[in-house]
Amino acid sequence: MRTPAVVACVLSGVVVAGLCALAVTPLLVPISETPDTVTAVTTSQPVQTPAVSSPPTPGPTPEEVIDGPVDFVNLGNGMLIPAGRPEGCAEPAYIWIGSIDGGPMHADMLGAELVDRGVREFATGEAATDSEGRPATYTVAPGDVLDIIGDRFCIYNGIALGTLNGYRSGEIQPGDVLTLDADLVTDWVSPYDD
Repeated sequence: MRTPAVVACVLSGVVVAGLCALAVTPLLVPISETPDTVTAVTTSQPVQTPAVSSPPTPGPTPEEVIDGPVDFVNLGNGMLIPAGRPEGCAEPAYIWIGSIDGGPMHADMLGAELVDRGVREFATGEAATDSEGRPATYTVAPGDVLDIIGDRFCIYNGIALGTLNGYRSGEIQPGDVLTLDADLVTDWVSPYDD
């Protein structure tokens, strides 16, 4: 009667040992590497690994993106934004802040001219125009939000109005006068330069 018990115990031990071996094998560290093979501690059999990778393929050029399934508007300075704007915006405007070829940081207005689409919730302040009747400045009203102010004037990235006007966090206050057209800011200085 002891024979079946001994056989069962031995078989159980073999099964447990086999499961342990399967669990430990992936944890073993390679001991030698070449570009095409790795020899593992548990065997002398070479294990195939991928060859050294080639440099990444560059992404699509702006021309490829424009011709893609989604329509984009090329605003210049390498700036592409999705086409389409709310009613009343021929095309979006974009506040670009950056440097070209290592030159000084500056702000530019890219895209279409600004259009005042009218007062709306979170953009109820007063707009002032330049000598040609285009929106130039905006006086912040209580509850106004930069993104919505931008939307009112067809500015794709309205949040950039804060940076354009020297705010670090974009926390505008009622009565603040914001310049809307980046081209009117000829001496722009980053609010983050201290």
